[in-house]
Amino acid sequence: MLRLFLKNQPLVLFLIPVYVIAYLFLNYLTGYFEFSATLNLGLWGALKVDLLENYLPWLSGVIICINAYILNYIFNTNDFYEKNSYGVSLIYVVLLSYYRSFYFADGLLLAQTFILLGINILLKMEYNQDGKKKAFNLGFLFGVAACFHPVFIFIFPFLWFMMTRIRPFIAREFILVLLGMFLPIFYALLLAFYVNKEIKFNFIDSTEKYTQEQLIFLISVVLFLILFVSSWFSIRQKTQKSAIRFRKIIQIFYVFLIFSILIGSFDWIIYQQYEWFCYTVIPIALFLPFSYLDKKLTKLLYLLFFATVAFSVIKFFLKNVNTPF
Repeated sequence: MLRLFLKNQPLVLFLIPVYVIAYLFLNYLTGYFEFSATLNLGLWGALKVDLLENYLPWLSGVIICINAYILNYIFNTNDFYEKNSYGVSLIYVVLLSYYRSFYFADGLLLAQTFILLGINILLKMEYNQDGKKKAFNLGFLFGVAACFHPVFIFIFPFLWFMMTRIRPFIAREFILVLLGMFLPIFYALLLAFYVNKEIKFNFIDSTEKYTQEQLIFLISVVLFLILFVSSWFSIRQKTQKSAIRFRKIIQIFYVFLIFSILIGSFDWIIYQQYEWFCYTVIPIALFLPFSYLDKKLTKLLYLLFFATVAFSVIKFFLKNVNTPF
């Protein structure tokens, strides 16, 4: 399956909706991730969606496909690899299937869309070209993401550092990034004030605290960690032979990965949830294909990815399994 996506065959992208529907159908059959009648959209407020129970999974499926295609576009248009590859979209779908937002559209999933659009603009910035327009658009898109998931307000210093990987520090551009982020947040707060809505920064409606979900999360973390470490060795080899710009791009995603781990850890420690770790899927999905360039690791990595896919399916049938946790 993965071998087919790693080849330069764009028609395989038509299979992405098939895999997304398969996961949605499995969740529908097993009820592993339960439906919530309240749809949390961050600063935009919470919506009652009792009548949309049968439609929200399909909406999330559409958003996931869009995100997968944007992420693959980022990979293929920024010279990550010598030829086009479409494994990024499949990896994104498989890894994200471990999280509840995959099955019910919410602010967290919508935030990913605007983050990916913002990252795409960031990577289009050039060192010696005027970047004021792109800087504002970059801030605006991350600001919209923060409206859907307010914790992303804290990415601002990380975003500045990510920009300096591509361009020199220019005060005017960084001010434009700040203004761009502030604008959608200001309008969202203004709307909340106008309609007298209570603003809740802890708005993620996580899955119920089943004991086996903690075990599944820990197993998925181990699998993700092994996959990332294997890709890290391959990326390190490639960066030693690649142009400076490629090294800078990789540094950008390392910074984003660190931020994702920090907010995920905060969510896990403070709220005993793990949904915010889903942002780590974005850099891991971009890093993982490099592992297949190393012939020494290919067989082992295929086995690990197969285990990740298999467990992403098995988890649906572990809802009522007792664990020692």
